[in-house]
Amino acid sequence: MSCEGPVTGDFEGMVLENRLLDGATGILHVRCPGVSLAAEPGQFVMVRPGTSRDPFLGRPLAVAWASGDSFGMVYRVVGRGTALLAGRKAGAGLQVRGPVGRGFFTSRGGEPLPSRVVLAGGSVGAAPLLFAYQRLGPSRISGMAMGVSGSGWEEFAAWLAESFPGAAIFSDDGSIGRAGTALEGLPREIGGDTEIWACGPEGMLRALAARYPGQGGRIRVALEARMACGMGGCLGCVIPTTAGNRRVCADGPVFAASEVKWHELSRDC
Repeated sequence: MSCEGPVTGDFEGMVLENRLLDGATGILHVRCPGVSLAAEPGQFVMVRPGTSRDPFLGRPLAVAWASGDSFGMVYRVVGRGTALLAGRKAGAGLQVRGPVGRGFFTSRGGEPLPSRVVLAGGSVGAAPLLFAYQRLGPSRISGMAMGVSGSGWEEFAAWLAESFPGAAIFSDDGSIGRAGTALEGLPREIGGDTEIWACGPEGMLRALAARYPGQGGRIRVALEARMACGMGGCLGCVIPTTAGNRRVCADGPVFAASEVKWHELSRDC
């Protein structure tokens, strides 16, 4: 497994805005030039609230946008660490390690970008796709589909609609937008010089790869995984690929769907 990759640093960031949606999902805007000036779509950061070592491990959050000396993240409160992040007010400090990993651009190994991209996001997995949308520009986007589970995600869905103008919004229970998953909004075939860039729950990405058999090289997925160090040293986020075991944090998180051995992935990761 290669150890080459973008330069990562440890920084002290400052919260500019912390906007809580739906009671559990939030938008965190942080001043941190060391990350904002270096990040690319698909990369993430390891974040700890405050300046202490409590909690000891950072929480991995994708970079949702970057401009000037600041960047944004989307979080979902699922435990103590993210609950502490949700409580940080404007002016509070954060410890930020990043940018980490290979994004939608550097993971290509020099292969040129496609002329057209379709974006597909599941819940908070939409975060790195917003960054991709901003960097690629609307003229290069040929379609966008975003999905949430349903009731309780209304404010987040409204944020998605605002952030991705013209995107099709889906919900599993049909209470928000159209009934179904984000996959319902994708084209039947991947035509021309087009790729699908996606991020979301593993089940969604697995279904996406299965939807286009033989075309996994034209699908780029940003994988989510449980992480400890976020730097590749603990091997806690290893996945099986056609090139052997690889680390989501350091070798990814973006992979071609054809690289991932989906049938060997743990269904609880």
